[in-house]
Parts: sequence; C-alpha cells; structure tokens
Amino acid sequence: MTFQAVTALILGLAVAVVIPDVWFEVMLAGALCVVAQSYFTWRSLRHFGSRYTALFVVATSQGLFGKWIILAAGLIPVWVTQPDLNATTMLLVVVVLNTLSAMLAPILVK
Repeated sequence: MTFQAVTALILGLAVAVVIPDVWFEVMLAGALCVVAQSYFTWRSLRHFGSRYTALFVVATSQGLFGKWIILAAGLIPVWVTQPDLNATTMLLVVVVLNTLSAMLAPILVK
C-alpha cells in the first residue's frame, strides 16, 4: 500500500514534467488506487494468522471484490461528471499500479 502510494506520487510528478496536460488524471487515478488498495489490505489481513484458514480466504476475496467496487464507484462518477478527463489515461494508471503492486507483493512481504 505504501509502495503503491509512493509509486503513484512518483508517476504523477514524472507525468507533470513530461505531459502536464494529464497530470490531474494520473494523480486522481493514483489516489483512488491507494484508497482501494488500503481497503483490500485492511480487509484481507483482518484474519491473517487465524487458525481458521477459511476466514482468511473469505476476507481476502471480500477485500478483492471491494477493491474493484471502490475503483468502479470512484471512476465512473468522475467520468460522468467530468467528460473532459481522459478515461484511457486513468484506466492505464489503474492497471499499471494494480499490476505493479500484485507483482511486487510477494517480494515486499518477505
């Protein structure tokens, strides 16, 4: 979660220098990803270490579904109310940040 927030900030600053027109979209999508990932982390780790493995599995599934619901519930109203924002850029940021966090999670958890 912290790594994703730092990556979103670095990505936003890099985009602000190179392509300042889409800076707001990148930062907004990055912030939304961090909120969704925070929910996933909180929800999935509630039962971490429990003797009942099923609780951890169910909580992780609920966290994952909640994460994607938060992303959809955050992006759709933004696109509807602000049609001038670039939806492709925002989706690309969401995919990159979520893929990066999924790829690096096993490494960073150690």
